[in-house]
Amino acid sequence: MAIVDRLDPELAAVVTQLPVLDLTDLPAARAALAEMYAQIKPSGSNPDVTHSDHVATGTAGNPDVKVRVFRPAGVDDVLPCLVWIQGGGYVLTAPDMDDQFCEEIAQRHRCAVVSVDWRRAPEHPFPAPAEDCYTALAWTVRSADELRIDPARIVIGGHSSGGGSTAGLALLVRDRHEFTIAHQLLIYPMLDDTDSTPSSFLVTDPEVWNRTSNEIGWRGYLGDTYGTDDVSPYAAPTRMDDLSGLAPATVLTGELDLFVDEDITYAQRLMHAGVPTELHVYPAAHHGFDRHVPTAAVSQRFIADRDAALQRAFTTVRPGVLAP
Repeated sequence: MAIVDRLDPELAAVVTQLPVLDLTDLPAARAALAEMYAQIKPSGSNPDVTHSDHVATGTAGNPDVKVRVFRPAGVDDVLPCLVWIQGGGYVLTAPDMDDQFCEEIAQRHRCAVVSVDWRRAPEHPFPAPAEDCYTALAWTVRSADELRIDPARIVIGGHSSGGGSTAGLALLVRDRHEFTIAHQLLIYPMLDDTDSTPSSFLVTDPEVWNRTSNEIGWRGYLGDTYGTDDVSPYAAPTRMDDLSGLAPATVLTGELDLFVDEDITYAQRLMHAGVPTELHVYPAAHHGFDRHVPTAAVSQRFIADRDAALQRAFTTVRPGVLAP
C-alpha cells in the first residue's frame, strides 16, 4: 500500500501535487529542487532579521567553510545560537535553501542562527561534509564574542540528512573534547545506512523521500565504504556503540517517514545511555511534512514542539567554551 493513501488528509492534498525528484539523474534533481525553492521563496529578505556571510578557516587539510549568520535586526545583546545544518539526502542542494527558515527562527526565538554551507556528496563524500560542519561549529564557538553569541547556549540542529549530520557532529564534539554544546535538535534525522528497518522498506512512493532515493543518498555520502563494515559511526550514528555523555537531544519524526524506526531506536538508545532525550512521533505524517504543508494541524503541533525544545535548550545553561 502506498503511504500517500495513509497520510493525514491535509498533507495528502499537497504531497500528491509535489514534483518528483528522481535522484537517478542527480543534476536534474538538483535543478528541479532549485527551481522549486525559487518559486516559493519570498521576494527580498526579512527586514526584521539581518544576515552576514563569513568564512570559517578549514583545519587539518580541509578547505574553508562558508557560513551565514542571522540575527534579529537592531539587537546587540549576547544571544543564544542555533548552528543549523541543511538537509538534502547528503546529495541535494539549492541556493539559500534554508534562509527563510533561519530568518524565522532568529526572529521567533530572538537568537542567532549560523547556517553551514557544507560540501555535498557524491563529489565530496564523508568525511568532507562532517568536517565542514565541525569547522563551522568550532568557528562559532571561537567567534562567540565577535558574534555576540553565548557559547554556553549553542544548540546544533538539522533536518533529514542535516539531522544525521547533527547527530554525527554531537558525537565528534563529545569525542574530540574541544568544547561542548547545549543541545542537539534532530528533525527526522537520517541515521542508519543499512536500510534494514521495516519503515525503510515501507516507503516507496515517488512523491516523498523513499527507499530508492535513500540508497542513492547513502551511496553518495559513504563512497567506497557503502555496504561494508567500515562505515564510520560519525557518518551513520546508529553504528556508534556508546552514546553516553552526549548533549541532551530532541528527536522529531513522522509515523510514515522512512526514518521513523531508526529515529525511535536512536532516541531510545540515547535514553538508555543516560542522555536526556525527548521524542515526538507525528501520526500520518511523511518525511518533510512540516515544510511541505506548514499550515496543517499536525505541522503546527510539530512546530510548537520544536520551538518549545529550542526555548528550553536556550534557557538551560551548559558549559560551552573552548578547552584550554
